[in-house]
Amino acid sequence: MREVTVATVQMKPELGNVGNNLVKMSDYISDIVRDQKVDLIVFPELAISGYELGMQFTELAQRVPGAAVNLLAQRAADAGVYLAFGMPTKEKVESILYNSAVLIGPSGDLLGVYHKVHMRGEERMAFREGFKLPVFDTGEIGKIGMMIGLDLAFPEVARAMTLDGAELVCCLANWEQQYIDEWRVYARARAYENAIFLAAANRIGEDVTLRFGGESMIVDPRGKVLGALSVEADALRELQREQEALIKELERVQARRAEELEKSKTIREALIAAQQAALEAARKVEALEKAARKVTEPATVIANGIEKAPEPDSSAPQTAEPIADAKPEATFKPIDVPEVKIEPADLAVRRPEPIKPAEPQEGYCVARIDLDEVRRYREAFQTLQARHPISYRIIAKRY
Repeated sequence: MREVTVATVQMKPELGNVGNNLVKMSDYISDIVRDQKVDLIVFPELAISGYELGMQFTELAQRVPGAAVNLLAQRAADAGVYLAFGMPTKEKVESILYNSAVLIGPSGDLLGVYHKVHMRGEERMAFREGFKLPVFDTGEIGKIGMMIGLDLAFPEVARAMTLDGAELVCCLANWEQQYIDEWRVYARARAYENAIFLAAANRIGEDVTLRFGGESMIVDPRGKVLGALSVEADALRELQREQEALIKELERVQARRAEELEKSKTIREALIAAQQAALEAARKVEALEKAARKVTEPATVIANGIEKAPEPDSSAPQTAEPIADAKPEATFKPIDVPEVKIEPADLAVRRPEPIKPAEPQEGYCVARIDLDEVRRYREAFQTLQARHPISYRIIAKRY
């Protein structure tokens, strides 16, 4: 087994402040090696300067080796680690600048420099494109390739390095937050399709107009993320989907409630109308009963100052019991129908506040990898067709 411990740093460089950035990088190196034994530490693209500097890069670019490289080489020697970091570099001709990645060994020696090939936006105004895809044989931690930023989006870069023997590829990036989903996909895809380990370090924070998304990670040859500084965007999206489902269910419940309230209002109006009709009917019945009592009430006769009822006429037909002897009339008492009020507030759906993604934070992630897995996975899954390496090399180099 060839086990190697790799750390990727996620930091926010101060724009144009090389001194403070070098101090921050030195502090990260001290913190990482103090907590555990680490073989390789990877910093983001342009870690010592920041990204949106335009033509100011002509003032900040340094030669390799130079002051910044010498300082970090001393830090690497003190900690006994390999360092990969991004910086603006220049050649002997002052006007030729490169966006570069530098690899330093644990004894402080300079192992190599890679110049970014794929530029984007205003980078073309400041930097010249590189034209080589070197692989550096470190011996202790295998063969290492380096790419910068947008290089990750092109499969040929990682494939060319893999065909030249790279087992671990370091990606140093300033990847924007709005494209962070692509960053995740590309990082896993490059590792998976080439059966290599990928250590991807992306910066965070803002410069002038751009905002960077972090999500630094270490990926194994099967595309599995071994370590990451993630804001759990997938989990947040899942929570947002659940929230939307709950909101839709709430809207359905509110609609049913509104419908039931309308029905209650209709039933109440019908019940009140029925009570009014029953009350009118009760009044008519009462009036009829009074009239009937007057008709059937026996007349009184005064004879010799004594009141007496007249003798019943035997010839008259017998009637039923007088209504006066009936039970007392029943008074109709309408029930109290409560009023149903439908307020607009009762029908309104209060949508919860959308879940805001957490902001990426500075820090580092560490993973222990076994470089022997590269060969094992290539043989098992034939990720690289080793039977025709020359043909593939020509295709990749032709790009």
